[in-house]
Amino acid sequence: MRKSFFQFLFLIALGVSASAQNREYHVSLNHGNDTNEGSVDKPFKTISAAAQVAMPGDVITVHEGIYRERVAPPRGGTSDKKRIVYRAADNETVVITGSESVKGWRKAQHNTWKLTLPNSFFGESNPFDEQIYGSWYRGKGRPNHTGSVYLDGRRIRETFSKCEVLAPAGEQLYWYAEADGNGGSVLMNFEWIHPSKGELMTSMQASVQGGDQSVCISVVERWPFGYLKDGSVMYFDQVDFGESSDTLYFQAATLAKGGMVEMNLDAPDGELLGTAMVTNTGDWERFAVFPLVMKRPLSGKHTVCFTLKAPAQKMKGETTIWAQFPEGTDPNEASVEIAVRSQVFYPDKTGIDYITVKGFILENAATNWAPPSAEQPGLIGPRWAKGWIIENNVIRNSRCSGISLGRPTFGHAHHYQKLPPRIYAEPDGGQTICQLEDYFENASWTKEEAGFHVIRNNRIYECGQAGIVGCSGGAFSLIEGNEIHDICLDETFEGDEMAGIKLHFANDAVLRNNHIYRTIRGLWLDWGSQGVQVTGNLFHDNETQEDIFVEVCHGPILIANNILLSRHSLNLSQGIACVHNLIGGAITGGKDRCAGGRLTFFYEPHGTVSVGKAPNVGGDLQWYNNLLTGRASFDNWDEPTLPIRYDGNVLSDSSVNSKVKLTQKPDGWYLSMEVDTDWQGAEKRKLVNTATLGKAVTPDQAFTNPDGSLLKINMDYRGIKRNVGNPFPGPFEVKKAGSHEWRVWPVESRR
Repeated sequence: MRKSFFQFLFLIALGVSASAQNREYHVSLNHGNDTNEGSVDKPFKTISAAAQVAMPGDVITVHEGIYRERVAPPRGGTSDKKRIVYRAADNETVVITGSESVKGWRKAQHNTWKLTLPNSFFGESNPFDEQIYGSWYRGKGRPNHTGSVYLDGRRIRETFSKCEVLAPAGEQLYWYAEADGNGGSVLMNFEWIHPSKGELMTSMQASVQGGDQSVCISVVERWPFGYLKDGSVMYFDQVDFGESSDTLYFQAATLAKGGMVEMNLDAPDGELLGTAMVTNTGDWERFAVFPLVMKRPLSGKHTVCFTLKAPAQKMKGETTIWAQFPEGTDPNEASVEIAVRSQVFYPDKTGIDYITVKGFILENAATNWAPPSAEQPGLIGPRWAKGWIIENNVIRNSRCSGISLGRPTFGHAHHYQKLPPRIYAEPDGGQTICQLEDYFENASWTKEEAGFHVIRNNRIYECGQAGIVGCSGGAFSLIEGNEIHDICLDETFEGDEMAGIKLHFANDAVLRNNHIYRTIRGLWLDWGSQGVQVTGNLFHDNETQEDIFVEVCHGPILIANNILLSRHSLNLSQGIACVHNLIGGAITGGKDRCAGGRLTFFYEPHGTVSVGKAPNVGGDLQWYNNLLTGRASFDNWDEPTLPIRYDGNVLSDSSVNSKVKLTQKPDGWYLSMEVDTDWQGAEKRKLVNTATLGKAVTPDQAFTNPDGSLLKINMDYRGIKRNVGNPFPGPFEVKKAGSHEWRVWPVESRR
């Protein structure tokens, strides 16, 4: 008996010891089974099965194959040293995809084929029914869908005409779809109510549960409720019905099938006063007036609420897709896939910290629009968490955004208006009502709950909205070594959140050594990005907008050692130091002219608690040791109020302009330039550091590193030490004049 007792204690201790040790789980599509233990000899078949058992400190090694699943990690690590690592096995190609291979295509006419699938094929949401929508999104009446058709891994473009897809195929191939659905989960935008004998009340005077005060450009000063879904409830307090109103009019907009609006007295379970149906108005921003005939007249002031209900869906509905393929291509024999899943690697809830995702090909996600005032979905992202490392991956073919670091929940439309009477927290949104109030009113959030990510050495391309996007969630993050290209080009929609990288409130983020090209806009830092460093990046062929746009930020922001070669290089707000850059495109900036000038937030140094709002009057810019060529000049400021300081810059003449050239070769991108003998000897320049730059005016904050240490720009673009006594202008430290050529991507000599 005594011996058995000690054996029992030993087994318990052995079990505790074993459970405390980190484990490596293996996943093999070809040799695994989800009932296995996950060892190298008995691997799991799916990544999701391994995710269910992995604990902090564990590693999940995934072996060769195409994994058709969405990985939603149920837990994360507890610290940087106790993270959960998802990695592709060494020297093995591992694809995690949001698409499915489809067969059953039938020839329609010309080179157009037709495929019909049951809606059940798509699971919870149907990307060929779900439309793109959101704040700052403009579809211009086109029902852009989140779905895509891929031929040999390349996306075929959507058209909105069955006639066009049935026509003979041209150089650009198209697909078109019809689905038995409601157009997705979002039903409508809703702006105001007006009793027939009473007073109009707008959504800005009301509250919404399950929605957001969204930005519709057509009614930008009134902020309608948006993202309204089945079950969303709007509360209007003390509505003035005047004397005996028997009808209530309201204004709504939808490009989907709309839905039923149910009006109740006082609360959703109060007296039913009437219903009305909202039908397609032609666009998410094209509002129409709908009458709701009341069951009985109302007089005086009453609190009413409106509950939205989705139209009934067809039982056993189907989706039909028509697609054009090249001459001689049979899609039943070729590699043809369609997007099915909205994300590829994305948690179901917030607060999943310290995850590493390494070495995968992540592709083909039916992502929706990622606005700064609601949840920002991406092909991959932490949702709202901290400490993720996303590195050495290929991320491609996201309908909207590739990597999302951003917002977790609904909110106010970018902090433009006053708080509503009541705030409602989203289920599983990760934030309390008190946190939401602070965020909506002050743009403050808890520093330790999100950010601190590392996004490193990824190749990101073919995304319709952004390569990397994030509102607040990108703060304190390192984004380095990424190649981002072919972002939001040739799209059928527009919007104000489109760029290679688009970040709001990116406090103390560091963006360095990235290559960003062929995008609608290279880098866009917006609202409250403070303490940001943009160093050693290569920008070119971002021809629609700019290489770098800094909007309504107060600084300090450092832009140093960059190569900026697009037609428009820089568009700047204030509190910005530009040091040792090669600038070939136009330079603009100045006072904010949007809506008469906006008040935007600034923060305590290296924190997330805002300490005020201030106008964006322009200026407070510093230009040291830059080399300007081509279109670049300092002559295009728009009435800045704060001072602008210049020292040590070189404005080259036209004879040199023609000799700055970027060339792609088999082993990388090379920059050739003719260096003038006068650039070094014209004047003696100073090494730029924290003391040189002083403080950004509005936040009264010094230019330092994110950890508060002193800043010193003593290395060049390649990681070569600068001449301390007289640094050379531009991003390269050069010792002699004449012809020079440098490999500028990738750059091996960087530290």
